[in-house]
Amino acid sequence: MPNSADPSVHRQREQEFVDHLTRLLSDDRLRIDTTQGRRPVTVFTKDVNTTDQAVELKRLMTQMNLPDRELEKTMPVGQSVDVLLSRTRFWIFNTPVGRLKAVCISPTAQLLKGEDPSPLNPQQVSDVLRQIPPALRDIPSTLVIMSTSGFTIEAHEAAERRTDRTVILVEPNQAGGWNVWGPPETKALADLFDPEGEQEKRQRVRDAIESSKVELFSSGLATDKLASQTRLTVPFVEAEFKAFARDNPGMVAKRLDGKMVLFRESAVGAATGGGLQMPFVEKMKALFARKGETEKKIAFLAERRAALSQQRDMAYEEMNSLEGREEELRRQFKEAGNDIAKRRITSQLLQLRKDLERRQQLLSVLNQQVNVVSTHLHNLELLKQGKSANLPDSEEMAADAAAAEDVLADLQASSELADSVAGSVHGGMSAEEQALFDELERGSAAKESAPETGGAAPAQKEAPAATPPQPAAPVKAPAAPAQRRPSEAEPG
Repeated sequence: MPNSADPSVHRQREQEFVDHLTRLLSDDRLRIDTTQGRRPVTVFTKDVNTTDQAVELKRLMTQMNLPDRELEKTMPVGQSVDVLLSRTRFWIFNTPVGRLKAVCISPTAQLLKGEDPSPLNPQQVSDVLRQIPPALRDIPSTLVIMSTSGFTIEAHEAAERRTDRTVILVEPNQAGGWNVWGPPETKALADLFDPEGEQEKRQRVRDAIESSKVELFSSGLATDKLASQTRLTVPFVEAEFKAFARDNPGMVAKRLDGKMVLFRESAVGAATGGGLQMPFVEKMKALFARKGETEKKIAFLAERRAALSQQRDMAYEEMNSLEGREEELRRQFKEAGNDIAKRRITSQLLQLRKDLERRQQLLSVLNQQVNVVSTHLHNLELLKQGKSANLPDSEEMAADAAAAEDVLADLQASSELADSVAGSVHGGMSAEEQALFDELERGSAAKESAPETGGAAPAQKEAPAATPPQPAAPVKAPAAPAQRRPSEAEPG
């Protein structure tokens, strides 16, 4: 946005304009004044010189005691592009025939202070023009001044055309696009310096439509309102409305009361492809089958609702203006110094209140009409949706339910059979296989216990081998002493 205090925004705008100008130098449509008349820049030899004010920016930051490298990287540097056009004579000599000079201006001091930047006034524009040195040999010059903070309304008068120079002003606008100001006779030339491409403008219109979906589905969106919002021309917005209606079934772009309005035909039409967007073959089938009456009614009522909604919106705007006028008259009554002025203001207020009451009555009628049309349209949409669903009847649903039950019964029987077979068939092993299986199990258990013991692994490996005979040792121990006692008693 042009009035943003963020330096990076101004730097981005500056770079965007310079990049566009660089591409424009290779465009045959760029025709400027030369000594040979208005000619394309591509037929001449171009000497392009690009400069900036980076050194001046660093000096200013030093004076303001702002040694910030990160801030310096985000600041605009005041780039300028000087293009000298010349033609070659005798394959050696170059004769200048024209000049194109583009200068980018930014409120550097205000951005460094963090203040809201101000647009350039007429005096500042005149200072910029005086600082641009004149061209050599008095050749015609085309001067383009781009202000990242915009221009005042009075400064737009600086865009002029003289015998020696043509001045064009370029500025960003609040809608995200650009405004280009130039002499009326050079409008085609001035439009070329708009950095925003046609595809980007179309996308801005699409984004504005998406952000106004509530109005789009309830009352409709008029071209004049969207053109004012996007700062684009009405014909361009109308063309995009038609393209949007073609790309989105169920949407209609139609001229109502002298202006084109984009509105939704019906929710059912968008889902079934009916209504005004119905294909030609379907329309012929509906015509001969006499089944298109509902679609015609829906299309007519949707158009009628959009037209009534536009009238209602216009009445609201008129009431808003009248209310503002009433507040102004009340302020004048308080500031009036004599009774004569107060009586005059009282008479004006009385008439104004009567006009407000009339507008209120008109709004009441329009609201009732919109409500009736919307209700009728809603009922027709429900009727069409019910017919287009093609739901099965009760007999068909009962037959399908019985068939589904049979399928489920067969599936249950198959599942039970599979479970019984799986239970009877088991994986048996022979004696040798069982012995080998037990041996492998013991080896796996020994390997799993080895890492847990650490350094005492050898001592603990013998313990499991000795543990099985332990129950048999107590049985043999009593038997041995019983045999020794008789032998020991005989010598005594």
